[in-house]
This record gives sequence, structure tokens and C-alpha cells, in this order.
Amino acid sequence: MTLGRLVKLSAAGSLALFLALAALSKGWLEPDGLLIFDSRLGGYSLAEADIYLGMLDAGQKQLYLGWFRWLDTVFPVLLTICLSGILWGQARGVHPAMRLSLMVIPAAYLVMDLAENALVADMLRSAALDAESVALASGFTMAKWGFLALACAICLWAWRWAPKQRAKGGS
Repeated sequence: MTLGRLVKLSAAGSLALFLALAALSKGWLEPDGLLIFDSRLGGYSLAEADIYLGMLDAGQKQLYLGWFRWLDTVFPVLLTICLSGILWGQARGVHPAMRLSLMVIPAAYLVMDLAENALVADMLRSAALDAESVALASGFTMAKWGFLALACAICLWAWRWAPKQRAKGGS
């Protein structure tokens, strides 16, 4: 499989999963318009987490821990493959060591998102929340969004401004 095909397939898969996640969250997991934890770019407090979880019924929690969590585990993996492929392919003129270094950013997004998902699952299963676990999950949520924004900015740089061919005789 070529890099271009991998990027296209992972982009299509990411988009399909994003739309499914959006439909699930908007249709079933946002009671009274309260955003799911993943969508709160600025994080959330213990009080906000308590209110949100108190609004979810058992069926909604099961959906969040079941299909939604499965989709939300596969989605960031596909998105990271897509972003990394864009970066690698569009910055061909940049030294491979630098390209590999830059790929740490999409990988960091993936780690933050998966850690956030695990912590949110723990909160959904918990009988009582504590401030430390909510703050940790909220921090991963904000870090995820920060790394995703940075990864997208790096991909934009690679697409628009990075050299497309290595200089002759360059290292």
C-alpha cells in the first residue's frame, strides 16, 4: 500500500468515525445540551463532571462505555495515522530525522486521547468522583486538543511551506 493510499483510507475512516461519534454524542450522550467530556476544549471541573454524569441514565452510560468508547478508541488511531502520513509525505525535502521528530506531535495527541478515554471510562464507572481524577482527565482533554491543533498546524506547514525535495548533496 502506498503512503498516499494509506493517508486517504485513514482520512476517510477518521471522517466516518468522527461523524458517527458526533451523531452518538449529539443524539444520545448530551442531555440538556451538556457536552460530552471529549468536546470540552477548556476542560471541566469536579462540579461540572458531577452534573454531567448525574444527567446520564444507565443506558447512556452503557452507550458511552460501549460503542462510543470503541469508536473513540479507533478514531484517534486512524487520525494519527492520517496526520503522520501527511507530515511524512508532504515534507519530503526535510531531513528524515526532523520529520520523525515532528511526528512525535501526532503521537502525543494519540497518547493524550487514549489516556483521556481511559480516565473518562473510570469516571463513568465510579460511584463517586474525586477532584484529583477529574482534574487529571480534564488535563488530558485539554492536552489532547492542544496536541491536535499543533499536529494540524505542522501538517499545514508540511503541505504549504516545507521543501518538497531534498537539496542535492545535502545531509
